[in-house]
Amino acid sequence: MSDQRARSFGAIAEQYDQYRPAPPSGSASLLGDLHGLEVLEVAAGTGLWSRFLIECGATLTIVEPDDDMRAVLERQSPQVRSLVGTAESLPVADASFDVVVVSSAWHWFSQPEATHEMARVLVDNGRLFVLWNGFSRDLEWVNELSKLRDSNRDPLVRLRSWRAAELSDGLFFDISEIALDWTWGRTTDQLVALFGTYSGVIVRTNDERASVERRLRAYLENVTVDGVVDVPMTLRGSVATRSAR
Repeated sequence: MSDQRARSFGAIAEQYDQYRPAPPSGSASLLGDLHGLEVLEVAAGTGLWSRFLIECGATLTIVEPDDDMRAVLERQSPQVRSLVGTAESLPVADASFDVVVVSSAWHWFSQPEATHEMARVLVDNGRLFVLWNGFSRDLEWVNELSKLRDSNRDPLVRLRSWRAAELSDGLFFDISEIALDWTWGRTTDQLVALFGTYSGVIVRTNDERASVERRLRAYLENVTVDGVVDVPMTLRGSVATRSAR
């Protein structure tokens, strides 16, 4: 993977926290009851999911490699146990968590190392959630947004996906896919700011970023109603259960 891309988000940590989508409220039904459970969030970023997991009752530990991203999380959620580390080398003990959650980060991980680490830290019959919270894929105009977002994709980074094929190697069972459709009302300025949080935009030159913004604003003129775009979103993911040791 491109370490430059993976570590590019810290430069826009505050913007990331403000403009990336938080979990929709219906996510709680997909996660189940987290009260009394030790939950580990890997690559937690600025804590968009962390705050939601706390609201769902989790006793939360996070692992995040980027200092700037983690600083935002720690400021907003000081009650969280916060650790420096990566998905491929988690700084926690074997069989120490009931649930592991990864959101919009699986494509950055090296495999099979990361999957083995998730399995190592989960208790037997613990659950792993691999989630993506992003644009739906049912409408052509939304697909065009995705194409613009990915127009500078790093070929070394795997495509975003909501299927975690690596989980079917015997360490996990009862693997299933989950999905939740929801609608995200955004202004044009908010969507432009959102695009500024994608790695393919962050690493561009100032002129290139300005070009992306012009193209995005021109495109959004066709779908904006009263200054707002209702963006179809889908929380996608895989959930798997840790096999007995």
